[in-house]
Amino acid sequence: MANLRILILEDDELWLARHKLRLMEAGFDCYATQDAKEAIKAAKIDPTIKFVLLDEILYVTPFPLKEEERELQRWQGHGVIREITAQRADIQFIVISAAPQIESDKQEGDKHVFRQETAKLRRRQGVIDIVHKVDIEESPDETYGWIIDLLKRSQITTKAEVITPKIIIGLGFSKETHEAIAEQMEIPKRQFLPISPLLKQSGSRILNEFWQRAEEKSVFLEMPGSKRLDHLKAIKPNSSAFQILSFLALQAEKQANVLIQEKDYQHSSRHSKKTISVEADVDALERQDFAYGYGEDGRKGLRSGVQIEGKVDQSSPLKVAVHRLSQQLHRLNLGPARQLFNYEENGYRPSFELGIVVYAIRPTKVS
Repeated sequence: MANLRILILEDDELWLARHKLRLMEAGFDCYATQDAKEAIKAAKIDPTIKFVLLDEILYVTPFPLKEEERELQRWQGHGVIREITAQRADIQFIVISAAPQIESDKQEGDKHVFRQETAKLRRRQGVIDIVHKVDIEESPDETYGWIIDLLKRSQITTKAEVITPKIIIGLGFSKETHEAIAEQMEIPKRQFLPISPLLKQSGSRILNEFWQRAEEKSVFLEMPGSKRLDHLKAIKPNSSAFQILSFLALQAEKQANVLIQEKDYQHSSRHSKKTISVEADVDALERQDFAYGYGEDGRKGLRSGVQIEGKVDQSSPLKVAVHRLSQQLHRLNLGPARQLFNYEENGYRPSFELGIVVYAIRPTKVS
């Protein structure tokens, strides 16, 4: 493609060749290197380089036979990104790494560690996506297809397309029903089917129908790049968190205002702390002078016949629920809790994306 080069930085020679071959077959001009210092220099002096594919963990080549003797390069992936973006704000990065999986394996496959390490990479300036090497190994055609499509879509604009985390509400159906839905959509059968093709055919009516017919409902976190859907089992369908997320997801799929207000939130009454406050239109000092006086013994007290009235203040149920949900999503590495929802138009708007998918329920194994 004219006037566009892809810089590939990967210390492993086989992975480097693999990336280069796939991109060149797709029509991209590539500059491939195993050396971080060389990659930084190339990005700074070559204006045709607009994208960088790089690994996070970079060892000095050639690799010694004993893994414990390997030496890290001076610049690791995050350092390379920092050095390049200091002078080239127009360059966009796709991190293709096994680093999150390696850290997860150290903790016996802890998914929380996997999400945490992925989130760290995703938040780097200029990073538009994270791709896990394990996904390339499991499904090379699909994963490279996603990378190539992302490169083609992103070159439309010089501004980086930041891919944000996405919360997905899943509607579970039996395998037979799921296959029938795929045929109705006229799309390939796969485990997770987007609901948007059906909405284009039949409008929001079909969405309400599917919502009612679903045999189970779940919440998933979409991992960008790999399109991995991580099941968030902590968020139950009968929880306030699910109610908020599902309402916002429905609004997003219907292309309506993605905002939740008090009237949209159904909650059960709970005992909450109540406080007495003075009416705002009454001056506090004037009220005090009228209501209080000094008795014959010189003590200050309420004048005879005077009764103080006040109004009962109670925390907004939606505000409390959104705060709790923000803390929960923060623990799942979606970002700082205070930045996940913005208050506007007397409601709360999410800073992350939402959507709805249909998925097949795996039959329970009979032991």
